[in-house]
Amino acid sequence: MNRERAAAADPGAFDLEYHTEAFFRDGFTLVKQVLSEEFVDEYRIAFEREFTEKPNDGYGDTLRTKMFERGDVFLHMIDRPEAVAFAEAVLGANCHMFSNNGLYTKPGTGIDSWHVDEDLFLPIPEGAELDPRIQVPCFMFSAMYYLQDVTEDMGPTQLVPGSHRSGRHPDSPKETPYYKGQGPVSILAKKGDMLLFNGQTWHRGARNGSDKVRMVQQVTYGRRWVSQRFYPFINYVMPQSVIEAARDHPRLTRLLGFHPRGPYG
Repeated sequence: MNRERAAAADPGAFDLEYHTEAFFRDGFTLVKQVLSEEFVDEYRIAFEREFTEKPNDGYGDTLRTKMFERGDVFLHMIDRPEAVAFAEAVLGANCHMFSNNGLYTKPGTGIDSWHVDEDLFLPIPEGAELDPRIQVPCFMFSAMYYLQDVTEDMGPTQLVPGSHRSGRHPDSPKETPYYKGQGPVSILAKKGDMLLFNGQTWHRGARNGSDKVRMVQQVTYGRRWVSQRFYPFINYVMPQSVIEAARDHPRLTRLLGFHPRGPYG
């Protein structure tokens, strides 16, 4: 039994070395059965409830931001042990949660343009490429928790392996991209799986062509010095209820952004 199958066969076994190696090589890695079926079924009820209420964050009916503000069940998703162990290994022991969104992709919709998140962090001129001995630094990544099985017609997350090393944007947001002859792969995740991916990897959420809603809980982690992304940004004030709920959990408190003083203040 290979390491990937061994980790999948034992939901309690998270092979950090294997997934870190795959992440830096491909720009993403899928971790099987991180959440139990029973937990996901209960979590999805609370998740769906958030999308039946009138949105107050300006994103309509397909996205909910700052999920950690919406109750303890959402708050503690940013402190899942596998994701945090990975974050600390990749981003450093003082990393924090960068953003926390719920994605509710209805039939006929999808973030289906090929893109990288934010901007290019390591631009590379056309015709040049990194020495294979150089590991691309990662400043932030996302953990995507799938709340039901994802089939091809539901518009799965799609990524181009290795493209995080390109130092370039995809040539066209609508044309199928290739990097070194490798085209996109679809993440046909099962309920409870977790995708870890570098936002510099060319990716998209394909258009949902089914009659079902695709539900994904996203937690993005960043290095200590990467400013968190909570609208309205400089005027954001974390609710006292969130601070109180995390008070007895030092790691969770740090992930929310409560750090000791550093080099710049």
